[in-house]
Amino acid sequence: MQNISSRDIFIRLLASSLVVVLLFVLSLLYGSAGWSWELENWSSAIFWELRLPRGLMALLSGAGLALAGYWLQLLFKNPLASPSVLGVTNGASLGVAFVTMAAQNIWGYNFPELTLLAAFAGAMAVLLILAVVRIRLNNLTSLLIFGVMLGHLAGALETIFQRAAARNDLPNLIYWSMGSFSKVTMLHVLWIATSLVIVIFIVVRNHRSIDIFSLGEHIAVSMSITPSKVSNVLIFCSGLLTAVITAFCGPIAFIGLAAPHLAKLWWPYRTQLKLIPAVAITGMVIALFCDVLARFMDLPINAITSLIGAPWVMWWLYQNKTQRHG
Repeated sequence: MQNISSRDIFIRLLASSLVVVLLFVLSLLYGSAGWSWELENWSSAIFWELRLPRGLMALLSGAGLALAGYWLQLLFKNPLASPSVLGVTNGASLGVAFVTMAAQNIWGYNFPELTLLAAFAGAMAVLLILAVVRIRLNNLTSLLIFGVMLGHLAGALETIFQRAAARNDLPNLIYWSMGSFSKVTMLHVLWIATSLVIVIFIVVRNHRSIDIFSLGEHIAVSMSITPSKVSNVLIFCSGLLTAVITAFCGPIAFIGLAAPHLAKLWWPYRTQLKLIPAVAITGMVIALFCDVLARFMDLPINAITSLIGAPWVMWWLYQNKTQRHG
């Protein structure tokens, strides 16, 4: 591990914090109506009800998705693991597709709260299935494959519900699947913040066990650490964050995959207490940058994250392959 001085740590922390603040301010200044430099605009309903919740949601969701991705990569020892790998995101999408189909065809009405509840219920249902299966599957690779297959199954059911949904409801479903930080309120922001506090508290309480677990299951057992207990903590924390964020913002791609790797490049740490803030800050930067760029280009957030994330992952894979053979 690279040794860096306390001065370098302070400079990196200061630089990262300044970037987060700058991007957050830009997200408050720029919107569909253009730039708002006048101070009186900062007291308007547009600022308090649209731009501030959106900026805070991007900030917190970026941190949450980055941490979820980091914990899943740590759990599966797989650098390409991401919050959607266990099928939790697919479960949320299935819930939304179901209520969209049932809203008009069965109940005859729909309302936004029902969509949010369905997304959360679908994600948590997948998480509950994984928790039950985890008891029988002692092998993490088997659990990973099970989660991937569960995600494909949820995706197939989602397609069936989309086919059965009323035609005038499909645009809302498609828009949700693109991901967005815009259609949120301060109450939604509070939900995300509360979830972040809960999972960080749980991980910090178990940080020593998780650090030992990261060295390998055999080492963990030799030091009286129960691997299954650590695995359940990581699955619950990453799954809860993914479920809540997906319910409010839709499926957001690549942030959970790329942020942990970028954080480790910038912050050469390996312990939970030091990497949690580093990964969270990196996720904030990526989410805020992509959200501001999405507004400026008038594109869905997933289009931006994929345009940036996919080439980066391909480059990362190519570099690692080259280094191994070099």
